[in-house]
Amino acid sequence: MNFTYLFVLIWLAYLICSGVLLFSRGFLLARVSKTETSSCRRLSLNPNDEYYLTPEVVNEIFKDVNASSSSNLCLPQKSKVIIIVVDALKYEFGLYNESITTEPLPYENKLLTLHQLLQQSPDNARLMRFKADPPTTTLQRLKGLTTGSLPTFIDIGSNFASPEINEDNIIDQIVKTDLPIVFLGDSTWTDLYPRRFKRAYSYPSFDIFDLDSVDNQVMQHLPKELASDDWEVLIAHFLGVDHCGHKHGPIHEEMARKLSEMNDIISSVVANMDNETTLLIMGDHGMTATGDHGGDTDDETNALLFAYSKQHKFYSSADSGSDSEMLQQIDLVPTLATILGAPIPYSNLGLVNFNIVPAVDVPHLNKFQTLLLHAWQNAQQIYRYFFSYAMENKRSFNVEQMESLETEFILLTHRVKSIYNEAAYKSFVRDLNVHLRDILNVCREIWVKFEPTQMSQGLLFSFLPIFFAFLLINNSNASDFEKIFKSKEVFYVYLMNIAAGVFGYRYFKNFSFKTEEHGVIFFTALTSAVLLAFYTLRHSNSIANNWANVKRFGHMPTRLLLFATMAVFFSNSFVVQEAKILSYLLAAVILLLVYELLQLSARLDFKNKFKWSQFWRSTALRLILASVLAICCIRFTYTLFRCREEQGDCADFSTSTPGFSVKRPSMGKTYILAVVIIVLYTTLTRLYLRSCGNLTGNSPNVVLARYGPTVASICAGGHILLANSAIKNIQRTHIDAMALVIYGLLLLQIIVVSWSPLMTFVLPPKNPNSISVNGRDSIVPEIFRKMKRMYEGDDAERRHEIPVVYGLATVYSSVIISFGIFLAMLMVVLLEPRASIGLIVCVVVGAIILSVHGILRYRTANSFESCVQPTFSAVVGWFLLAHFCFFATSHQTTLSQIDWRAAFVGRSSALGQSHLISGALVILNTFCGPIFFYCMYALLSTETFSLFALFPNLIRSSSNGRSNNKPDASTALNDIATEAVGFDMTRGELTLYEYENVFLGAGFKLATQFFMLQGIKIFCAMLACTIHCRHLMVWKIFAPRFIYEALATFVGLPALIVGYLLLLRINRAVDGLIKRINKDK
Repeated sequence: MNFTYLFVLIWLAYLICSGVLLFSRGFLLARVSKTETSSCRRLSLNPNDEYYLTPEVVNEIFKDVNASSSSNLCLPQKSKVIIIVVDALKYEFGLYNESITTEPLPYENKLLTLHQLLQQSPDNARLMRFKADPPTTTLQRLKGLTTGSLPTFIDIGSNFASPEINEDNIIDQIVKTDLPIVFLGDSTWTDLYPRRFKRAYSYPSFDIFDLDSVDNQVMQHLPKELASDDWEVLIAHFLGVDHCGHKHGPIHEEMARKLSEMNDIISSVVANMDNETTLLIMGDHGMTATGDHGGDTDDETNALLFAYSKQHKFYSSADSGSDSEMLQQIDLVPTLATILGAPIPYSNLGLVNFNIVPAVDVPHLNKFQTLLLHAWQNAQQIYRYFFSYAMENKRSFNVEQMESLETEFILLTHRVKSIYNEAAYKSFVRDLNVHLRDILNVCREIWVKFEPTQMSQGLLFSFLPIFFAFLLINNSNASDFEKIFKSKEVFYVYLMNIAAGVFGYRYFKNFSFKTEEHGVIFFTALTSAVLLAFYTLRHSNSIANNWANVKRFGHMPTRLLLFATMAVFFSNSFVVQEAKILSYLLAAVILLLVYELLQLSARLDFKNKFKWSQFWRSTALRLILASVLAICCIRFTYTLFRCREEQGDCADFSTSTPGFSVKRPSMGKTYILAVVIIVLYTTLTRLYLRSCGNLTGNSPNVVLARYGPTVASICAGGHILLANSAIKNIQRTHIDAMALVIYGLLLLQIIVVSWSPLMTFVLPPKNPNSISVNGRDSIVPEIFRKMKRMYEGDDAERRHEIPVVYGLATVYSSVIISFGIFLAMLMVVLLEPRASIGLIVCVVVGAIILSVHGILRYRTANSFESCVQPTFSAVVGWFLLAHFCFFATSHQTTLSQIDWRAAFVGRSSALGQSHLISGALVILNTFCGPIFFYCMYALLSTETFSLFALFPNLIRSSSNGRSNNKPDASTALNDIATEAVGFDMTRGELTLYEYENVFLGAGFKLATQFFMLQGIKIFCAMLACTIHCRHLMVWKIFAPRFIYEALATFVGLPALIVGYLLLLRINRAVDGLIKRINKDK
């Protein structure tokens, strides 16, 4: 097996991906976390403590509140705190609407306890909008809720592996203040803050199909902890509402049940809490109309906060100057620190909101002195952090803006000394809050510090391998690659890259690189660029000669379509409408292929005179009908597209619905349609393989292909129907077992392909006097040729019968198609039912493209190399189809529409809680299109030969016009093929083995062409982000689009390598088969 080409592909994939990774490090930089921590002198009411609060101490503080002795103070603790986090508790869920006369929606008027407390004790209860910063994923929200800092964009990728927080945070400050914390619920807390809690009852949170397990465990332990008196802070995190949103959406009877359950819990907590405790009920984020979250829409960022204290009233907005309608989530950290008498974390940017702070009297301090002291401690903490950060990152901040902010703060430091009455306090606090919000806004604007060096290097190192691959590989013949890429030279290329990587790792600091990763990527990319340039220069003569033979304006329509594809990234409106744009471009490529073929048909099939009778029987009509079917399929997928918020009235198809047996029979029809289409796909594919002779015999792959697809389709259909059924007594393990069977079948397919991939059967030798005749040909010419050979003394003919091998005409494509069945079934079980329909529809479109291109390639080819190398239009069409399938399977390039439920398919018990498996399943779900079609890319090279072997009438009719002599019945197919393309194609795909070197070189070249197309696409995405890095929509549209394209590159290039590796394995097996047959002769 020749692995040289494989190693070249891996090399190119590394270069492109490393450039993308380097760019992402510069564009999606995380905020620089500060390791400093806050501390304070905790004023105590105990005479035995060091900082006992006396009138003298108060007078000393207010002599100069800016003095060092007064700037780090913590007033005494005001109460204990119970924090109930109801994941995804949207603001609207807590509102009580008295005007509803009809039956309320499932989420309306369910939290009655909140309404009752607000009515009974308006001064002791607060209901506020709890505004989150995007991204609205649970991990990032918990970080914001505990550190008081703004989230970073790229951290959204760590939702599968929550790292421990090392930045100063309220949990650590509470622990350092000797206030015990008890935690119950989502294990994300214990991942972020291990070993911080006095007691922790943590449970894994990733199974979004499970609405009750975590909540039931919390409810089991909560009463016991409420009765305990050895804690100062109690945190309970419930997950059921969030999981219900993901599984069903907010408008579902299950949401009503979960919210009613939460209402009972709140009522119980209120009844059992003591008088010295403050209750905080909050959501970490909201949810969209479909139950998703992660983005920055109002539905996702508007959570709910409810505060209640039995005995102590809260400060009023009129007294404190705090916002009474909305609380920024980062404001929770300083507010909690104020209630508990703990230091405010060092990197906090939030303001104390006194509307939820109990108005507990502090000895020797009046109300306004207490409020002023808290507010000023908060302001000094923000000032220290902000200006310290600004001094270390001067280039990130505008000098004039910084001077203005500093001047304002100096003026405030003078004003704070002269506040002696209520009016002065209110005026001062109003101006102080405005100033601190200005600081927050400055941080929001320039928080992500772009690294232009890494971004430019990433762009350069992504472009160079694409450029040199175009010059060197795209402009060389497939037969020349053996001379260009020699095994020893490729080995030395790897050695030089390893040496460059080690050098970069060892000496990265000498070149002012911040990380070892940057040094390794820089020097390996630089070394590789030099080596590729050397290769190109060494073979410049042959490249120039081949380039000279290319038409200057050839493939211009296809080039324009490709240009339009890449132009999508540079306009936010194009990105929003990308699904429809890709559908138009894909339909245009199909029409272009058919147009080229019809042009040939007009010249060949209707050379003398156009006849309708001949047209109705012609290949041209069939191709027209096939193209119409393909375009109808593309148009049908419009019903499967997910919409975006920017598109206006977004009525997403995956609205909250119960199973097909309840309320929505139309959804039941969709599920049944999905099952029918899946069964049709597997059945028709098996029929095709059987007609090719690839299901004859008992070899491992034949047996698996004969029975495996049937089992897989049954399991996939059963999983769709049961997983989406409203029947509640179905055990989850039974549903997961069906998914596990499909996982096992794909794993078995991979093992079988690695061991014995061929789907062929060699018949035992038979009587040498027998005659093998194709059912479609006449027997008389065969008898005549047999007698003639015997008469001429062909002893070999008499002694040896050429062995009959079933499936040899489709020896390559059959294995690829069989592998594709099991890969498609895996993706079907991971996708939503309607999305699985989209995948099969794209497979149908792909089959039509292969058929049209196979006939076109035969009619335009003049040699084996041109026949095995697909046209540029077909390559672009396959590439567009791979990316169009992303949208056809109901995905969108927004962070809130990631289908997380795929992470739990078949995972209830057997596969554990591995984040790696979860991530792999989500990736397979999201990028099923690129992965599937890139793995199947070799079909573009083999399908021409398959069509000739299976449908010779197509070729016979299309070849009439090439010959001046009218063919008669005795004209052999091999003569027709030799006359048409210059070699004998009657052996089907066995011909590929006979020209092995050219075939493998063509497969390598085709894979490289897809590398280039994918590389250009991600390069354009990176360039668009660079150009629009200060665009208003950069984080909402351009950055998510880049992330999706980068991930598509990271999974697409390996998929192409897998496709080529599959080709190599089949070729090696064919080589072994031929040697075995020759040996047996």
